[in-house]
Amino acid sequence: MIWLNLKELENKISKNELSERDGFNYVLAFFILCSIALSLPANNTGSWFKFLACVISVVINVWGLNASYNANKAVDGKDFFKRFFAINWVVGMRLLLVILVCAVMAGFVIAILSYNSHTNYMDPSPMKDVISLILMTLFTVICYLLIINSFQRLKPKTE
Repeated sequence: MIWLNLKELENKISKNELSERDGFNYVLAFFILCSIALSLPANNTGSWFKFLACVISVVINVWGLNASYNANKAVDGKDFFKRFFAINWVVGMRLLLVILVCAVMAGFVIAILSYNSHTNYMDPSPMKDVISLILMTLFTVICYLLIINSFQRLKPKTE
């Protein structure tokens, strides 16, 4: 994997020496950096919580991308990036709709509970971060499982 030398990378691509595995490593590195970047700017959480969220995000992305890559490799090993991003788009849109419905339902429940409990109001912010981490972890794992299953369903069509 070339880190800084753009000319070297361009030469490798021009000579058609950039393998599918090389491309996968760049995507994996990109997702790891995104996981770290998205996990760090939590507003008022402690540093241990930020670190935990970051580690969980990186572990899930490494597992999910590797499992997706291996599932594609079991099919025919071709066009991983086109397949991955296409499948990821559709699965992501479906999960986004589910998340939006869940968020609306949760909003109604929270509104009802806070309306009925004006006297016993408890600050939800510490639990909000934990619940948010659990839900994000759950939805990310589900997303990767759906992507992996989709790759596995491609197998009979290519043989």
